[in-house]
Amino acid sequence: MKITGVRCLLLSAPYATSGDAEREIHLKTGYRPASLIIVETADGQYGLGETYAGVFAPEAVRALVDQLGGDLVGKDAFATLALWDRIRLSSYYWGRMGMTQSVLGGIEMALWDLKGKALGVPVYELLGGRQHDSLPVYASGGNPKPLDDLRAEMRGYREAGFRAVKMRINHLSFERIVESVAACRDALGAAVGLAADAAQGLAREPWSPKHAIRVARALEHFDLLWLEEPVEVTNYAGFAEIRRGTSIPIAGGETVTSLVEAELYLRAGALDLFQPDAAVIGGIGIFRQVAQLCERQFLPVAVHAWSSAAGIMGNFHAAFATRNCTILELSGVPNPLRDELLVEPFRLLDGRLPAPTAPGLGIRLADGPDALEQRFPYRPGSAYRVPLD
Repeated sequence: MKITGVRCLLLSAPYATSGDAEREIHLKTGYRPASLIIVETADGQYGLGETYAGVFAPEAVRALVDQLGGDLVGKDAFATLALWDRIRLSSYYWGRMGMTQSVLGGIEMALWDLKGKALGVPVYELLGGRQHDSLPVYASGGNPKPLDDLRAEMRGYREAGFRAVKMRINHLSFERIVESVAACRDALGAAVGLAADAAQGLAREPWSPKHAIRVARALEHFDLLWLEEPVEVTNYAGFAEIRRGTSIPIAGGETVTSLVEAELYLRAGALDLFQPDAAVIGGIGIFRQVAQLCERQFLPVAVHAWSSAAGIMGNFHAAFATRNCTILELSGVPNPLRDELLVEPFRLLDGRLPAPTAPGLGIRLADGPDALEQRFPYRPGSAYRVPLD
């Protein structure tokens, strides 16, 4: 089965609702882009992948896909690992970390999807087989907002069947952080897990370890599942210092784009919970390697998944093939490019997601790429932006 083309499909879809902090601060157009990667074969089959870098720099992603994908045309589509290594070497001098690795991983994700569809099996079966019949899912939301609205959001997740929720505590004062976490804990009750994301990787003036420890100690009695990214993401020693200063588990790793970066976290003893993202880190294969390194240190992993359906399902299949994966992330923010592409809608059973059963990654272009592009045309200027003023 020969590859005839590798291309990037840029889309923009309405995202979140008016008043949502992420939309108001980072996506002021009200739209959010996605960069789907399509690998096509001579017999008309295709695979879908996605890079999370497309949320931030979609047009640069398209250029990289054009360059890297050209090296795969005419090759055997089933040679997934050899093809990944081919484009890794072609970009080695200038792309060993960062965005290039994320794009490379999106292409690899599409190759896995193509192979699974062609063989009629879910991708996790190609990765050594299913390790879990189901996995817990946490609702990911809780952006800063008035406390009554925050309580209502939390009650909605609880009523929808989630048994764990993550909220955001960035953009908040120390006092408001404590008030917001208290409001969420009150709304959820003691039986629903609660995690807090400080998101200091996006902060203009990231917290110091000393301040992060002060915040953590003020939150310890709320019995948090974890505190995420409490300092700038390359401050590995700072992560380790915070771990020593609080009883709350410390999480991070969603921005990691290489095995080298992952090893820096692990060598520093920086984390209690690693959060790889296959749409960021360089693909499903690198995700699995990182998870195995964590397993040797008796660390659990919890996937980060904030893409459209292609990136989410790439992460979920990696998770179901990974023994030390403990929980899945599912955004609570409305995003039509999640629901549009799924073969099997997400269905929670007692807060858990059963292993997907559809071939490949369980995603498809129901009416073809042209129809999807017409419905969600790419809008220049819709990329996620970090405020600079």
